Amino acid sequence: MKEFQLIDEVMPQVPPAGHAAVTAARARMTGAARRRRRPVWPKVTLAAVAVSAVLAGGFVAVPLLGGTDVRTATIPRADAVLDAAAGRLAAQPPGTGAWWRREMTQVLRTKPATYTVEQRVRDVLWAGRDRKAGYRTQRGPVSAEPLTPADEQAWKAAGSPDLCDGCQLGKTYFTPLKLTRKPVTELPAEPRALKAELLAANDEKDPEAWLWGAAKWLLLDVESTPATRAALYRVLAGLPGVRVENDVTDIDGRTGVALTYGQAPARQQIIIDRDSGQLLAVQEAGGSSAYVVERLGWTDDPAPKQSTFS
Repeated sequence: MKEFQLIDEVMPQVPPAGHAAVTAARARMTGAARRRRRPVWPKVTLAAVAVSAVLAGGFVAVPLLGGTDVRTATIPRADAVLDAAAGRLAAQPPGTGAWWRREMTQVLRTKPATYTVEQRVRDVLWAGRDRKAGYRTQRGPVSAEPLTPADEQAWKAAGSPDLCDGCQLGKTYFTPLKLTRKPVTELPAEPRALKAELLAANDEKDPEAWLWGAAKWLLLDVESTPATRAALYRVLAGLPGVRVENDVTDIDGRTGVALTYGQAPARQQIIIDRDSGQLLAVQEAGGSSAYVVERLGWTDDPAPKQSTFS
């Protein structure tokens, strides 16, 4: 299909003229040729160019129809995407309910032989609004299966050994007893104040590494408010060793904006939903292990009377 078509001007047939007339005609033709070299781009083509540039992660300047002005199509930088997501999260109300509940799946991928095995366990954490109620934990049984069809074939070729012979996915639950001088629901919603509050309660030789580690559990295991969680994103984004990356996929295929810390093979990522600002996952970059968050927030659903482990 032809996307561009330039139509040449055609000089009319005229009788021979004198020298002056020929000179004037030649001048008109030269000017027309110059004007003719400027292409007229169809609207569809302009849109396609703009979209292509946006997908490529840059910007494009294109001429507007009927004029010489240009219009620029851009995509936001990753840090701007994160800031916008944090802003949407911070605007959400703290929530109501007797219990704060976080539902997630813990994932671990290992390669015991020529095949990769994926283990999963469901984990639900409850935190009472009444501090005397404390915390409850519900953990289901561990499942294990080959990761891909090719892994399943390799597993069968190896004699189909037990994929979960004594396998356990342990988790250390974080409680903010020494993290801060305030209850987590009263932590600051301004990044500088939040960072100062967190660091004031701790004497660490490597505050950056400590802040990253504490932030993961503040996001996963405690009932901090949406505004505090948004401020925590911004605190982490400002750390020298943290990179903000867009279009990052978690272990379950969900895409968001990520805070990435450390170097391969020990890189860690906090992946955030771009639309809501909610936490999607905390994972090892490369997909070896992850905490995949399915839901979190306050609820009036009754919590279990005690923690349960399967």
